[in-house]
Amino acid sequence: MTKSFTMLIAILMLVSGSHATAQTDSPMAEIELVPHPDLTELKPEVRKTLEPAADYFRQQRATLEGRALGLAYGRMGINYLAHEQQDAAGACLRNAAVLDSGNARWPYLLAVHYEETGSLDKAVERYRDALIKDPQYLPGFVRLGRVLSELDRLDEAEAAFRVVLDVNKDDAAALAGTGQVAFQREDYSRAASLFERALRLQPEASSLHYRLGLTYRALGETDKARDEIERAGERIPTVDDPLLAFVQAHSQGADQYLEAAAKAEEMGQLGAAIRFYEISTSIQPANVDALRRLGELQGITGDSDAALMTFGRILSIEPDNAAANYFAGTMLEQRGDDSQARERYVKALEAEPQLVEPRMLLANSLMRSGAFGEAGEQYAQIAHQLPSSVEVMYLLGMAWLAAGECQWAHPVLLRAVQLAPGDEQALTALSRAYSTCPGVSEEQRAQALTTARAMYERKPNLQTSETLAMACAANGLFEEAVEFQAQAIFEALKQEDNDVLPWMQGVMKRYQAGEPAADPWSLDARVYQPRALSAQPTAPSAGG
Repeated sequence: MTKSFTMLIAILMLVSGSHATAQTDSPMAEIELVPHPDLTELKPEVRKTLEPAADYFRQQRATLEGRALGLAYGRMGINYLAHEQQDAAGACLRNAAVLDSGNARWPYLLAVHYEETGSLDKAVERYRDALIKDPQYLPGFVRLGRVLSELDRLDEAEAAFRVVLDVNKDDAAALAGTGQVAFQREDYSRAASLFERALRLQPEASSLHYRLGLTYRALGETDKARDEIERAGERIPTVDDPLLAFVQAHSQGADQYLEAAAKAEEMGQLGAAIRFYEISTSIQPANVDALRRLGELQGITGDSDAALMTFGRILSIEPDNAAANYFAGTMLEQRGDDSQARERYVKALEAEPQLVEPRMLLANSLMRSGAFGEAGEQYAQIAHQLPSSVEVMYLLGMAWLAAGECQWAHPVLLRAVQLAPGDEQALTALSRAYSTCPGVSEEQRAQALTTARAMYERKPNLQTSETLAMACAANGLFEEAVEFQAQAIFEALKQEDNDVLPWMQGVMKRYQAGEPAADPWSLDARVYQPRALSAQPTAPSAGG
């Protein structure tokens, strides 16, 4: 690879030197008007395929800006290029290259446009721009080499083909291109050897028979020349060019790609499904259902940037789309942007207030931000929808505890314990609430002590010893409280959990002074910090 990149530098220096042409489409050019074709004058099958993309583009053109607008121009340019609407394709792709200047796709497709319209010098410059942005895209070097060969810039052409052959010595297209360079240099023996090798690798590349026949004729081997020319066809050596294949796919209808995507999903081939959805949604960019599934799969496979962009496309069509807002929120949360994630969850709930998942994620995020009262209000709404959920009752009780609303915390934590009598976190929360909240009855404090002793005896650890210390202090047993708090502090030291020590030591001083604990946990305790998303969630649903 080192040799290849050394050669790459040489190519870029060559094509940016004396052969470079004056540019009329520089990156600083103004956005140009697109000469959109009159679709009514096109063949019905072409119109049927182009019309959805054109309608969507017209709807979005006035509302988008920056890179988003560049991507819209690019998608429209791809559709036009696929249907040989070259004037409109060129304008769209130039605008895309200006607005989305870091994307190698647009100069590459501009180069294809220039090549197909005969502007070969411009094609060279645009291939060069694309390869500077993405020097590992080998199909670009083959195409660059072919154009340079047509321009009789043979040293540069051979250098371009060499980059490919340094990576794959059996690339038939690069071998054929190098053979053509040798032919143009009148090095016929070398040309014949290269054409022969390329044909062995790609026997279906029938155009090579003609080139080989001309080479044999130049070598004076007339019989062999005649045989090869008689076998000649029009098929050139194929280039495995995913980007151009993506463009060519747009000449087909969107439905077949949706079917292919569904089949790929059934077979567990998520990468293939994503590619099919990308083609389908490029042909029909307003298909919200297909965009949603594309975004979900991008999220599942870990491409959060692409997923966010896809859900953004949905929201540009339907700003109030609950699912898109929800999934965009999950992507933002996974990236650590809780504030923007909350905005998306709120939008989802404004559209569909009955959805549980966005409300739960919103409440959890509010807890992490310290907005405990607001979190409690959200959990309370979920509790009305899911009155038998232990998790919801526990979280609601914790939110009210953190917000200082003990009178509201007690009933829901008791409900959680009643729903799941052996649930340790619910029992711990209720015991600590009864041990620290004002207005608690003697019976509740005694119940807290009984529960805390039972949990400690079953599993003595930091949490159970600290809880038992609180219950002892609440019942006036301060010597025992000091003893069990000391055990809890020892466990924290042993676990090197230094963050909790200052608070635990402060509580110890209260016990030593004959005072109960004032709070069940410190407000920055981990129990008040529901974990953020680390994986793509399921689709949002209403509670039952």
